[in-house]
Amino acid sequence: MATNSSKTVDVGAVIDSASYFWVPFGITVMMVIIMLTDGFGLFTTGYIGPLVVKDWHIGRAELSWMGYTQMGGMALGSVLLGWISDHIGRKKAYFTCLALLFVGSLLCYAAGNIWVLSGFRFITGLGLGGITPLATTLISEWTPKRIRSVVVACVIVSVPLGGSLTGLLAGWLIPAYGWRSLFLVGAVVPLVLVALFWLLLPESPKYLALRPALYPQLAKALNRLIGEQRFDGTETFVVVENAKTSSNWFSTIWNSRYRRSTVFIWIAFTFNTLVLYIFSNSLPLLFDWASQSAAMASRSLSLFSGGGVIGSIGGAFLMGLWGSRGVGTAAAFIGAAATAAIGVLLLHGHGSELALLISCFIGGAVINGMQSYLYAVGAHAYPTEIRGSAIGMAQAFSRFGGLLSATVPQVYFSLHPVPSIDRFFWFVAVCAVVTTVSYFLIPSHIPPKG
Repeated sequence: MATNSSKTVDVGAVIDSASYFWVPFGITVMMVIIMLTDGFGLFTTGYIGPLVVKDWHIGRAELSWMGYTQMGGMALGSVLLGWISDHIGRKKAYFTCLALLFVGSLLCYAAGNIWVLSGFRFITGLGLGGITPLATTLISEWTPKRIRSVVVACVIVSVPLGGSLTGLLAGWLIPAYGWRSLFLVGAVVPLVLVALFWLLLPESPKYLALRPALYPQLAKALNRLIGEQRFDGTETFVVVENAKTSSNWFSTIWNSRYRRSTVFIWIAFTFNTLVLYIFSNSLPLLFDWASQSAAMASRSLSLFSGGGVIGSIGGAFLMGLWGSRGVGTAAAFIGAAATAAIGVLLLHGHGSELALLISCFIGGAVINGMQSYLYAVGAHAYPTEIRGSAIGMAQAFSRFGGLLSATVPQVYFSLHPVPSIDRFFWFVAVCAVVTTVSYFLIPSHIPPKG
């Protein structure tokens, strides 16, 4: 075979010129299925919370510890597994996440009290924390630029969609087998996915391009992508991103080129995560406090998580046309307005069920959608060699918002007297406004089409 050692190949250009079908599409399908599992694990806490309180005769405040440990695990998992992915590969780190979900969920199934359960949720959180930034990185590095933001949104939206599936399964499994059955499902499914996808899921081509020893593997991957034997592994593969890097990934995200992006991405991620997880983990408890039925609370949470499908995918299409700054900023503001409306409607009690459900759906569409927009903007903002670490660190920092999401309801319920429910949601709406402003100020937005 003739040598091509003098030939330089821009891996990004090859990916952008290739068809989305079939290799990138197949990767997207695998990512969606795995992210559904991530959403199932993430939303499990919200559905079992009221039942754990009743079965173990504990207070709402004690239940918050499960949220604390899960968020702590997710914070550590985001950084650790993002860093690992930049060193040993996206694929190996990704399957490590699934292994942690299996182990953590199986241990949660066997837990006998809230303290043991909370400890085991930390292990589950490690896996949950790594899955989303790694999925974003892998998809961004396999998908043509022309449809990248839409595909990232379709993958990220699988998290709230998985939350909706949790509600459906909870309605079937819990009455028959108890709330522990959700943890058993959360253990079995990741194990099955590891067995199914280990050989099918390829490594990131841009990760391989940074390692000359892996050029033969990269050549095979690119040949499979374009459907012809164009490369033999003797080429010099490069990733052209006009990056300005420093001595290590952490100093790079704080150098003059990326500093402002890092600050505002972190702030927007943190406050949107705070709002999102208050809804995801505490909405049934808040509805119960506001004298709403358990069925109404479950429907509202399902609509909130399911609305993210419309918001994420629809918003991603609009971002492709008009850019990410205007679309995301408008979505974040609508999320603040919908949050305030939920509080006002809950204050009035019964008689406004339809308006309440609509508000939950709209709020879920844009608040869940904001998560996918932030991942897309984050992937756009950072170069390949630090992308996994940078997005993982942004998500890790956002876990402060996740930790606060467990604290805010705890503080609210501990007040004497407890303020009216609308005041709680007004506070959450103000947090959504902070998301709006910080997202708008991110300098490295995805530009509009054309």
